[in-house]
Amino acid sequence: MSSIPEPSVNDLSPVVAKGVEKEPVALVDISGSMTWAVTEGSSTSRREVVGEAMGLLVKSLEDEDSQAAAEQAGGSDEKGGLLVHLFSDHHEELGDLNSSNWRKKWDSIRWGGGTAIMAAWEAAQADYLEEFGEVPALDRPALLTLVITDGEASDWDAFSTVLGQATSQRKFCVAIVGHGEDHDRALAAYKAVEAENGKNVRVVTFGGETDPASIANDLILLVG
Repeated sequence: MSSIPEPSVNDLSPVVAKGVEKEPVALVDISGSMTWAVTEGSSTSRREVVGEAMGLLVKSLEDEDSQAAAEQAGGSDEKGGLLVHLFSDHHEELGDLNSSNWRKKWDSIRWGGGTAIMAAWEAAQADYLEEFGEVPALDRPALLTLVITDGEASDWDAFSTVLGQATSQRKFCVAIVGHGEDHDRALAAYKAVEAENGKNVRVVTFGGETDPASIANDLILLVG
């Protein structure tokens, strides 16, 4: 008798409806806890699993970046790909990640510090407005912000307000990795916002997932 697979705990339908133009950006947690084991007893860190998953994700997204070919026409791999902002107790723009440069850029990250997300979000929003600010609001692509974290931000109150005000033009997908009390507390906090604004905020958990391909495949489905 064949067993029926358990349903996924995550809704993996695209966050932005098919056919709707989108501009994805990623906010990645680089706090000290991201260097901890992805699950109890594992020798693999959260940052290692997320890094490999990001490499697979950016490769998948490259073909969707209509500006990538023009941006790289001069022979540089600095432009074109998924724009990534980093957050801990400070913000840093990592820049565009693509299959040519992601490893070099990922390896340059300095991990450590606390978890404050608002500066990264504000910078990502400013980049979006710089590129599309002169386009009528209804004609702009939907800003799809992918947040990858393992805990609740110290400025959660401010960011939860941002999530609560998300719209069809400004959507969020939050992916939570790791395990333990911090993971569970963050998941509960983000899920509470999703319950109020589920059309525009999607929250998924990867718990102690150690397979980067599994994480990447799910993120690819969510980003669409």
